[in-house]
Amino acid sequence: MELRQLRAFTAVATEGHFGRAAARLNLTQPGLSLRIRALERELGVQLLERSAREVHLTAAGVLLLPHATSLLRIEDRALRELKDQADGISGRLRLSYLTHGALTFPGKVVAEFRLRYPTVYVETTTDHSGSNVQRLRAGEVDAAFIHPGFVDPAQLLESMAIRLLRRDRVVVAAPEGHRLARLEQIPATALRGEPLIMLPRSPFMRFSVKLERWLAHHMGEEPNVVAHEPPDQALEAVAGSTSLISFANGSQAASRPVPGIAYRPLAPPVFVDFGVASFRDDELPTLANFLRLIDEMPEGKPDPLPEGGEVLGGEETPASSPFETNRLHVAMSAGD
Repeated sequence: MELRQLRAFTAVATEGHFGRAAARLNLTQPGLSLRIRALERELGVQLLERSAREVHLTAAGVLLLPHATSLLRIEDRALRELKDQADGISGRLRLSYLTHGALTFPGKVVAEFRLRYPTVYVETTTDHSGSNVQRLRAGEVDAAFIHPGFVDPAQLLESMAIRLLRRDRVVVAAPEGHRLARLEQIPATALRGEPLIMLPRSPFMRFSVKLERWLAHHMGEEPNVVAHEPPDQALEAVAGSTSLISFANGSQAASRPVPGIAYRPLAPPVFVDFGVASFRDDELPTLANFLRLIDEMPEGKPDPLPEGGEVLGGEETPASSPFETNRLHVAMSAGD
């Protein structure tokens, strides 16, 4: 069993498509198929079920995937550490921030990490939650900041853990002259019939669907969704109107106010979780130091969920659960 065969298998498993996997590995499709067939022959099992449009894992493929991913991460890390040594770098940490949202904690903890470990090279990128998880799965980053409720549970592997950092309240974004802007908090029932702009189904599918269901449940009717827009575009539309309403997280509202918009908390209170994802078995020393630093910082501990509150896109556990401050097994946040 060769690592290049495992890399071909994980690429197809991740992409769900031979053409995209071949492009990702800079291979021809026949060359990629040859590696997969050679691996299946050696193992004596079928790993993939192929159809005209997509590829699915067999039971054997599902079983092999986490082991293959782990082996490839070890190879990638060994090659990276050898290169770092040759370049005179004492260590490397690859992190991915969130593109949307205005949470300041990630930047603060990374700045503190750089002060404590000045010889470690910290490589940062940014993307949305779903892509951050995909990049973590592909071994492109060592840890990634995510909103678990924004991620398709199928993307999360059993070998991943999510360290919950904070719980952000969802707020209503309404034009300053809107009648609802006069309220201190906005009951969900007050949104009946109001023209709402929701997040697009992709890449925020799970959160968007959850919020629409939550609204329908508390309003007693389907919400009047007139458009799906990315966060920044949705707020621009609200600011330029007299009637449109959208939603944002409390951190974004507090740190990046938009002229012409009034932010008001929803009632009953509803929240979205924020955390950092990594592999449970990753023994990278720089990652261990980074996670230890998070534990030392008071800002990296979420507040308990208030009575009557609900977390969108995740399952709740009692406030006394260790998941409130420690690493959360993905099975606890992946349930629907």
